[in-house]
Amino acid sequence: MAEVLVSFLASLSEPIVPSTLFPTLEIDQGNIMPWSRRFLEELPPIHYNCFVYIISFFREILLFSNSNNLSPAKLARVCTSCLIRNDDATRGGKGDRSRNMSLIFLHFLTTNSI
Repeated sequence: MAEVLVSFLASLSEPIVPSTLFPTLEIDQGNIMPWSRRFLEELPPIHYNCFVYIISFFREILLFSNSNNLSPAKLARVCTSCLIRNDDATRGGKGDRSRNMSLIFLHFLTTNSI
């Protein structure tokens, strides 16, 4: 079921996370909280609701990580691949932007900050 959801999200005409919300600075442990808060505040309402439900679903999947062999890092990569448009993330040599988004997704998967 999760694979179908990921395929569906990746095929949307408009990604859940618009490229305008990608971090322009390097994300680290010191500035992840302000970026995460800003990210949530700037998501359009429909995108915000979808994002919260998807992260909640993936958190539920992580509760069974012993049996499904998934880790938060793997699911953060899945979120990056299906919630953002890869061509937007890498356009103009901005490959670090998708890595930064992956760190933000990892933050949401491992904390209760939503």
